[in-house]
Amino acid sequence: MKNFANKIIRDYIYFKETLADIRSISSDAEGDFREAMHDHNKPALEALSPPDGAPKPKKIEEEEVVKFEDKSFKKLFRKLAVKCHPDKLDDSYSEREKEFLKRCYEDLTRANQEYDWGLLLKVALDLDVEIPELSSENIENINNNIKSIKNSIGRFEGSMAYKWYTLSDPETKKGYLENCAAIFMSSLSKR
Repeated sequence: MKNFANKIIRDYIYFKETLADIRSISSDAEGDFREAMHDHNKPALEALSPPDGAPKPKKIEEEEVVKFEDKSFKKLFRKLAVKCHPDKLDDSYSEREKEFLKRCYEDLTRANQEYDWGLLLKVALDLDVEIPELSSENIENINNNIKSIKNSIGRFEGSMAYKWYTLSDPETKKGYLENCAAIFMSSLSKR
């Protein structure tokens, strides 16, 4: 079972890091796509903007806190928090060690807020803490998080901006941009 746990944790870490990379690429893609669309067809770019008077997205005032009663999660969380809590970092740690432990604590806090076994175990690996035996519920939690991460990756990679950005042939990019402009213009005429 230990080899299986190691594999599922590596999968979780891989997809989590991939999502971070995809988000970064997507951010670049969005900016470049908007600029290219503006240069190519300004009215099409305007179609990307919500119409005047459209309701603004709701602001989330506070995060929803997941309530759970998983004693093994809480026990491992406390064990890890002792190793990386910012209040415990004195001058005996180098600046590099402090930064590493600070990142671990941020991940640990997020894992606790989201009841994310994958992130909790990633922190345990980072801090070289022995990982406990995982129950089927723990494994299901990690698999559900991996599935959610994969869905997010798919949404980013499926965007027009991302698809356009990753095309390598300039002529293909130009044709794709024209198709996107036509779609945006068509949506503008339906308003």
